[in-house]
Amino acid sequence: MNRTILALCAALTLTNASAAQIADGTWTLIRLTDTLGTISTGGLDAPTLKLLGTSISTAEGTQVSGSTGCNVFSTSGLFGNNLQMGGTLKLGPIAATRKLCPETQMILEQRYLDVLAQARAFVRVGDTLILTSGTSKAVYQMGSVMESRLKATWRLVGGQSNEPLTVTFAEDGHVSGTTGCNSLMGTYNVMDGQLTFGPLATTRRACTDPALAEQEQTFLKDLSEVTGYQVAGSMLKLTTTSGKVLTLARPVN
Repeated sequence: MNRTILALCAALTLTNASAAQIADGTWTLIRLTDTLGTISTGGLDAPTLKLLGTSISTAEGTQVSGSTGCNVFSTSGLFGNNLQMGGTLKLGPIAATRKLCPETQMILEQRYLDVLAQARAFVRVGDTLILTSGTSKAVYQMGSVMESRLKATWRLVGGQSNEPLTVTFAEDGHVSGTTGCNSLMGTYNVMDGQLTFGPLATTRRACTDPALAEQEQTFLKDLSEVTGYQVAGSMLKLTTTSGKVLTLARPVN
């Protein structure tokens, strides 16, 4: 009898842990509902939510971070779990950067942060995570939609050569492309709406046209200074540390 009770207790503990662990990961907002109504993220840069440690009960709580579609934020949270693969939650004060973005994006940002601050319960159904309070709800899907859309071949808009300036993002973190004169290769890192390139190498074919040589050097320099990205439809915008924006399009035929 005692062994049976111990086995049942162990099973319940494992079930609780499994329920909590499935909340870990990166989630992309699909829509949110608050006192102003329901808003979807279609046509806007979708906010994200990254959770780490939802199965561990510590004084520090769960690590919570993400993007509002404009700024990045971080906080910690306390997650209480039950056997229905969900439970209660409470986030601490949210710290966020203060970059200005288009008005529609800023409106979404404020509503999103308000919903996060009010959230008191969560549940996962398949690849969907739902955070709720008495008056608000945020619905997410697993993974970063924008990150998955990034992994393609893109062509710089406005290049001066018949040979396109391109960048291809591979699934394994490698990047390749063309400078209009040479081929380039290297690595990239993407997280929470931020994008950086590792050292980029190129082939060493001489650019006979001085204008093409200058264009190549400018393109490589710009890529080395990229810190952020946005994917909207068939367009990719890369932002550098100086605020310069590179616009690229896909597909490349």
